[in-house]
Amino acid sequence: MGLLDTALQFADRALGVDTALADRTSSALGSVGRFADEVVAVIDPDLGEHRRRARERNAVRARYEGARTTKQRKPYKRDAAGDVNVRRDGAVLRSQARDLERNHDIVDGALSVMVRNIVGPNGIGIEPQPMRDDGTIHAEFARELLQLHREWARTPEVTQTMDWVEAQQLGCRSWLRDGEMFAQHVRGTSRRAPHGGRVPYSVELLESDHVPLHYTSDQPLIREGIERNSWGRPVRYWVHKVHPGEDQPRDLNDLKSVPAANMIHLAMRKRISGLRGVSVLASSMTRFADIKDLEESERIAGRCAARIFNWIERDPNIQGWKPPQIGDDDGEDDRDLSIYPGANLDNLLPGEKLHTESPNRPNPELVQFRIGQLRAAAAGLDISYSSLARDYDGTYSAQRQELVEQQSGYEMMTARFVAHFVDPCWREFVFAAIAAGLIEVPEDVRIETVAQADFRGPAMPWIDPYKEAQGIRMQTRVGVKSLTQVISERGRRFEDVLAEKAKENRRAREEGVVLESDAGNRALPGGAADAGAGQQDDSADGGDPNNPDDTAARQRAPRKRAARKSAAKRSAAAKKVAA
Repeated sequence: MGLLDTALQFADRALGVDTALADRTSSALGSVGRFADEVVAVIDPDLGEHRRRARERNAVRARYEGARTTKQRKPYKRDAAGDVNVRRDGAVLRSQARDLERNHDIVDGALSVMVRNIVGPNGIGIEPQPMRDDGTIHAEFARELLQLHREWARTPEVTQTMDWVEAQQLGCRSWLRDGEMFAQHVRGTSRRAPHGGRVPYSVELLESDHVPLHYTSDQPLIREGIERNSWGRPVRYWVHKVHPGEDQPRDLNDLKSVPAANMIHLAMRKRISGLRGVSVLASSMTRFADIKDLEESERIAGRCAARIFNWIERDPNIQGWKPPQIGDDDGEDDRDLSIYPGANLDNLLPGEKLHTESPNRPNPELVQFRIGQLRAAAAGLDISYSSLARDYDGTYSAQRQELVEQQSGYEMMTARFVAHFVDPCWREFVFAAIAAGLIEVPEDVRIETVAQADFRGPAMPWIDPYKEAQGIRMQTRVGVKSLTQVISERGRRFEDVLAEKAKENRRAREEGVVLESDAGNRALPGGAADAGAGQQDDSADGGDPNNPDDTAARQRAPRKRAARKSAAKRSAAAKKVAA
């Protein structure tokens, strides 16, 4: 049959036979083969059984190896939609993640590392980008928006207990730990509005417990507390008015519906078929729990090893001795058997032997085992092992390679956080400020770009500032990067840096101080040019004289300084003649 199938396939390709026809032909041949097996089994049962087993073996070989069921491995065959999995296990995973955060220092540190690299110590930077009709940025309107946002950022949320940076950090931490977080847009100018500033807009941060996972209905279509339309698009969110974990009596039917347009839902989604998120710790949770138990066991063993203990073994067959009876004061052993430096235990009785126990712990192999487990856990969290374990041993190249590879993962998470939380809050803030008359839109600004902005995440940290600065210097010189891009990558605005430098340069000129970074100060007539002549860049034509490995640059540096001094003298002489 195998040769016949192969011949038919070659014939199909040669004659251009339709694929469906070839499939039907192959199916028909398979039916003929099974019929032949049945006929052979009637004539010769042994030969028929042999042919049947051979056919089953061929069928097994054609399957995916990962789907086979063996004695050593039984694949998981039960599967369900993403919503069903989260509804069943989401609350348990969330509780476990919070327990690990409370009681396991490694997990707490891992979440802090992720928040620090996704949001940063100063929060997500915002660069307003309102455009004119000619495509240029309206700098004045952007400056007014940014100034009003800085005022609003002092008390942006309804409790007025945290600023905008802390709100972002807590929101990001809840998103990572619990798998999702919610926030409600609160607008309006009524007396009950909980706004802390002039802009009539605030954010109400909500933990995932507020939207119940168990709340499901068919009419209307509600799954895991989210009401959806026929396309699966969220229409309303059903939210508890009070946190379900509050330690006080509450109404079990205290749910309220919030339109989807008023809600922010930031979820760590792993499936297309689900809207609710799962904790980022889900895949590494068991490993972290095992590491915690192992370390606790080794700590207990180490404490026992630090306390050397002894016991006395007596020969029960020795004559003239009997063990003391319970409650017999005369039979108590009041000998001093304390161990201290220089102690001499010479008061052992005949037939007694002193034993000392000192466990050989902690286990010297524990360190390498722990490193392997933490590397695997770091892979599950998509962070670097060095950041998780605080282990920064290695060369500069190895550390930078790890940092560069990890930075793309952080940038991806930052983009998700911006798209689902920061950007919606920024747009609501801009529209609320305009509606309240706190800022006026210029006539030449395109209305669709009023709330347009660029968002900056945390800058990638430097391992070797000297080498990093040299690389940036070369990139800006050859035009690969602009100063705006470089400054933005460091988490700052080009306009702010430019204003700071102008202020510093003016102040330095007033005091007669020459700054090496102020090229215009060196070009001034008088002593500024001479003072700065000796500070010119020795590496303008390539090389770095301060680098001990660049021998050629260090040899050129004295000649270049002498040439500059000679040029400065000639320039001064020319000015004197001209005067």
